[in-house]
Amino acid sequence: MKKQEVTRLYKFSDATLVALGKEKIAFMRRDLEAFTSFGITVAMISDLESNLIQFSDGITDIEALSDQTGVTENKTNKAEQLRVAIRNVMTRVELKYGTNSARYKKFGTGAISQLSDPELFITGKRVVRVGTEFLDDLASHGLTTEMLINISSLCYEFENLMLDLQVKMSERDIIQEDRVEAGNAVYATLVSYTTTGRSIWETTDVAKYNDYIIYDTVSGEAPIVPTAEIQ
Repeated sequence: MKKQEVTRLYKFSDATLVALGKEKIAFMRRDLEAFTSFGITVAMISDLESNLIQFSDGITDIEALSDQTGVTENKTNKAEQLRVAIRNVMTRVELKYGTNSARYKKFGTGAISQLSDPELFITGKRVVRVGTEFLDDLASHGLTTEMLINISSLCYEFENLMLDLQVKMSERDIIQEDRVEAGNAVYATLVSYTTTGRSIWETTDVAKYNDYIIYDTVSGEAPIVPTAEIQ
């Protein structure tokens, strides 16, 4: 069965979850005696803190995206180098055969600037094959074996960068999923413990009861409710 997409259980940011978690843990340690009577021990609170620290220290999506962006930029630059090298060959082909000739069309380099990455890679390989076939003919216009070898090398490097990008994208998805699951686990435990905290103080101490409230808002704080203007 296909795994369901993992979604956050909380509306606020990871940074807010960490801040709220540390705050509530401090309250729980303050009220440790009361929590112990409900089966929530110092070890359990320490485990929550450890999980919170581990979550806080984990790789964020900003870092994963940066890695992905770096590979994307390298791929884009390599693609442009490949296009330039192909155009360099096709200028010579045009001089020799003209753009309407069957030989020119055999290279299949039309609209090269609009080709997708896989199409550009295949086109580069084709230019090398056809260029090698017509090399003797095109030598008089400056086409060399070295130029074709260069395109082959660029194709190889470009293909590796395409694969690297796919790996980085997959790694980012995994990091995001793992982080959401870790955050959800911390949040679920935190909600369970703070629910207990509210139950402890519900009828005896309003201030301490409020210490264990987690608001389901972007900030994690009480929403601002506009008051009616007095006429």
